[in-house]
Amino acid sequence: MDDAFAPLFAGERFAPARPHAAMPADEQRLWDYFSRQLGWGDRLHARITFDFLLQVRDFARGKPVLDAGAGHQRYRPFFDDAAVYLTQEHPGGIEFKRMQGISYDLVAPIDERIPLKSGSLAAIVSTSVLEHVRWPERFLAEAHRVLHPGGRLYIHVPFAHDEHEVPYDYQRPTRYGLAAWLQTAGFAHASVLPSSNSTYGAGAYLLTAVQKEMLARGQQQRLADIAPVLKYCLDLANGATDDAVDTATAMPVGWVAVAQKAGTLGEFPAWSREQWLQQIRE
Repeated sequence: MDDAFAPLFAGERFAPARPHAAMPADEQRLWDYFSRQLGWGDRLHARITFDFLLQVRDFARGKPVLDAGAGHQRYRPFFDDAAVYLTQEHPGGIEFKRMQGISYDLVAPIDERIPLKSGSLAAIVSTSVLEHVRWPERFLAEAHRVLHPGGRLYIHVPFAHDEHEVPYDYQRPTRYGLAAWLQTAGFAHASVLPSSNSTYGAGAYLLTAVQKEMLARGQQQRLADIAPVLKYCLDLANGATDDAVDTATAMPVGWVAVAQKAGTLGEFPAWSREQWLQQIRE
């Protein structure tokens, strides 16, 4: 029988459970780190992403987890209670983003090979990575392979977002495309939900578009006149709609998704980090 599976958020309109005033100290520390040090702020899309990361953390507690496309490993503090937190990065990404000074457990393209034994992980987290993956279906198939039965893949990916890290920016999946990829990869259950409402997604896209188009035309002064007014209007709209997200939102800034491999997860050994790498690395 499969382990219990539930969507990340429930209902036709949802709001993240966290942050809230009664959070335990460890969650409050993570919120301060996430919202202030990482610069996410406290808008609805930030709160949804934070809650998403805490759900990954809770599932991965005492279990092996891989950060696929770990980059600068900004979310490492969320996995202090995992049995082992492993990182993988593309060698080209390390070169492109000048991350040679960062240590990774695995250096290989995630859409070619995750160099771990099949069925060795409980969880994989991929944050703002899938848009940069040349062959996403290959990555999802690899993720399915290395997950233990009952293991879960957690994805955070943009949708209404400008091109970035060019030329290594390849796609913006719709919820239906992402769900289809997960199904094709073999996942038994999947939930794909918006990570913001359309007000924020469309507004952020509009502001970026106006800035880029006017700067391209040398209209710096006109932009200086318009931008404060536009930001003020967008702030008003965001403030009026910052309470919740409709599940059917059509233009979010991105998606949060969880997919589960069929089967039962069970327990994992209490190995040291070195033992984990020795036992599960191919």
